[in-house]
Amino acid sequence: MNTTLKALVLTAVASCGLTWGTSYASAPAQNEFEMFMEKVRESVKKNPSIDNDLAKFQEDGSFSDVDYTNTAMTNWTPIKHIERLQNFAYAYTNPKNKYYQNDEVYGKIVKGLEYWYAQDPESDNWWHNQISEPQKIGVLLIQMRAGKKQVPKDIETKTLDRILKDGGEPEKWTGANRTDIALHWIYRSCLTENATDLKRAIDNVFSPVTYTTGEGFQYDNSYFQHGEQLYIGGYGDEILKGVTQVASYALGTSYELDKEKVALLSKFMRETYYRSVRGQNMMWDIIGRSMSRPNATNKRNTAVYAKRMIDIDPEHADEYKAIVARLNRKQPADYKIASTHTHYYIGDYSLHTRPAYAFDVRLASNRTKKCEYGNKENLKTYFLSYGCTCITQTGDEYYNIFPVWNWTHIPGTTAPQVETIPMDAKAWGTNGTSTFAGGVSDSIVGATAFSYTDTKEGADMTAKKSWYFFNDEVVCLGAGIASSTAVPVHTTVNQCFLSEDIKASRTGNKPEALSMESQTLDSPQWVLHDRIGYIFPQNEKVFVTAQAQTGKWSDINTSKSKKEESKNVFTIGIDHGATPQNGSYAYIVVPNQESDKAMAEYYKKNPVEILSNTDKIQAVRNTEDGIWMVTFFEAGTLKHKELTVTADKPCVLMVKGVTSKSATLHIADPGQTQTPIKVTLKNGKKEQTIVADFTNTGIHAGATKAYQMTF
Repeated sequence: MNTTLKALVLTAVASCGLTWGTSYASAPAQNEFEMFMEKVRESVKKNPSIDNDLAKFQEDGSFSDVDYTNTAMTNWTPIKHIERLQNFAYAYTNPKNKYYQNDEVYGKIVKGLEYWYAQDPESDNWWHNQISEPQKIGVLLIQMRAGKKQVPKDIETKTLDRILKDGGEPEKWTGANRTDIALHWIYRSCLTENATDLKRAIDNVFSPVTYTTGEGFQYDNSYFQHGEQLYIGGYGDEILKGVTQVASYALGTSYELDKEKVALLSKFMRETYYRSVRGQNMMWDIIGRSMSRPNATNKRNTAVYAKRMIDIDPEHADEYKAIVARLNRKQPADYKIASTHTHYYIGDYSLHTRPAYAFDVRLASNRTKKCEYGNKENLKTYFLSYGCTCITQTGDEYYNIFPVWNWTHIPGTTAPQVETIPMDAKAWGTNGTSTFAGGVSDSIVGATAFSYTDTKEGADMTAKKSWYFFNDEVVCLGAGIASSTAVPVHTTVNQCFLSEDIKASRTGNKPEALSMESQTLDSPQWVLHDRIGYIFPQNEKVFVTAQAQTGKWSDINTSKSKKEESKNVFTIGIDHGATPQNGSYAYIVVPNQESDKAMAEYYKKNPVEILSNTDKIQAVRNTEDGIWMVTFFEAGTLKHKELTVTADKPCVLMVKGVTSKSATLHIADPGQTQTPIKVTLKNGKKEQTIVADFTNTGIHAGATKAYQMTF
């Protein structure tokens, strides 16, 4: 036995509860196959109550309440059969369970496996057939290897042969799908002690942990699946589940994940995935069609991924421990949250985090796909990818709100109030139409810009939109809003659960409590709800509703409950009227306002100045932070008594630290044209010109460039 394998055996022996004084003769030596299986058993260990399921088990090996002819694409009910047999196996092998080593339960496990093999149920969704079913069967068989009596060899062999035949080959897939298929290859390889297939499987689990221009981890640290479609959650969950699971199994073996891949995985998890989770809930706009499934935003179960990383990536153990504490609600949502701002220039996504709140923006350009509605899920998603925003403090503001949402009032979007939500021609993601979608960032603050036109019948819409992210507030501007639809066009500021009283301030009046009904406010100064303030610097026609809204999960996902639900919902937005031409809006989101008094004080000292809000130039500055942010939708000049900015091409930029002698410029090209952009700053009589050269930037064409300007 070589030194490495001997050390592994000692580790495995210790993990089985044996003392160091135990002789090798009294403890069977374990090879790496058995080590993997022991780790699998340890990771799934449970002590279930199985009485109810035992009562449903029939003499022929079936369950009385399972329809084995069901072929549904989602909620495929036959899989309950395997899940129940898994629980039988957990009970049979757990010394603490009353059915431990019970011969009757053992007999039902064997008979249930025989029935499943004979019936061979299939779903119309390949995922159940090639991922879910073989994974669950693999775990079941591994669990039974620890039983007093094991599954008869002939049944195990033919079951594993079918998994090999029907379970797919990992190399034919990408991203999370490759990892998921490779996972049941690992289970099968360990059970059959096939070293060649085990290496092939583990290589396939780890191979997607690399930057790619296809599906998978993107060079901007976002994640794509189903083409160029943002899927930080959903499929992002799946790849993290599989990779961290196998990486934890492989620790201390010859298959251990290499340092470069650990670094990539760590960066994605710490700086993207878990940053987009507030408290327990993930931002709803990055989980794809699964947002139409109950509880999908809740990521408490992903704490296990972070726990695994404590051992896989010990350098960042403290960060993972803080993540676990937030997910388990042992600590509040703001616990050890840093102030960061990232624009994912490949993913068309911006994420702004502060200890007090998180705010994101989801876009779709002609380079990326809109959120999909495949498998008859997420059926009302049409407007979501057109600049939606998720504004959250606790993380619970939208949890399971979606069946009662008005999907023409998706927060952040500007949309016609049509009776029927349009649908894209392709269910699995259609590219956006915008050629100008992007953002600038210095990693702490930033700006995002979006120009789009939609010519689809019933959704005719044109708008120029910008979001400017500062420390304490986010400024949202829109201009050039036009539509030929006969219905009103609304810009929705927020639509979330109704929480506590709503206060508003009108010019010259004291703050007042708004009644719980629909109403329109003409030119309000601000509105406060759930500690989030909304300031309206323009003379806006603002609508506010605070009412019960009804709907069914089946309205957005045909496989889900048809039971009507009712939830109290707060909605605030701006009414542009029907067929607007060159409409505009401006609002400032100010989280962390504990009272109407605090909101009134903020309003008095509001440091934000809106310098321009047209379809050519949008610009703001924050006098407190000393930051200027400008969107040039076309070449032009922004003139101000303190600073003049000129750009010879469309761009979005940020100017910081302006003094009589210098300034710092950050600039990005949302059009990703890969051409030079000339910018001139004029401070008094002094000016400085730079050329931001985006030539040959390739996949990084949307990334921010920084320059030190001297006057």
